[in-house]
Amino acid sequence: MKLNHIDLQVPDVQCTAAFFERHFGFEHTSNRASPAIAILNDREGLVLVLQRLKRPEEKFPEGFHVGFLVDDVETVLAFHARARAEGLEVSDVVRNNRGTMVYCQAPGGVLVEVNARPRPRLAGEVVE
Repeated sequence: MKLNHIDLQVPDVQCTAAFFERHFGFEHTSNRASPAIAILNDREGLVLVLQRLKRPEEKFPEGFHVGFLVDDVETVLAFHARARAEGLEVSDVVRNNRGTMVYCQAPGGVLVEVNARPRPRLAGEVVE
């Protein structure tokens, strides 16, 4: 069984869609003019559905987020720099045993994580 889509409820569908297109390469596959729904895909089989939030008082639970695993730390740092330059709310760079990551508040109240996991060490590799 494969997870094939995520459906998020957001106040401004098109603004949130533009964020995922610009920063993560999603492709808009539905009517761009619709204020009620946007269907995006990542070209690898995941569909992201954004629908207009019907009750503005509803929020995502604390800690809820979507995550993007990237190949290297440089990609995390480049995303961090772009997000800051755009004036988005973005965390400092976090480095721990789970990798190097940043968290960004996307339009619509969606928390997004961008993470490069540590590469496995090779047998006999010396760490300085």
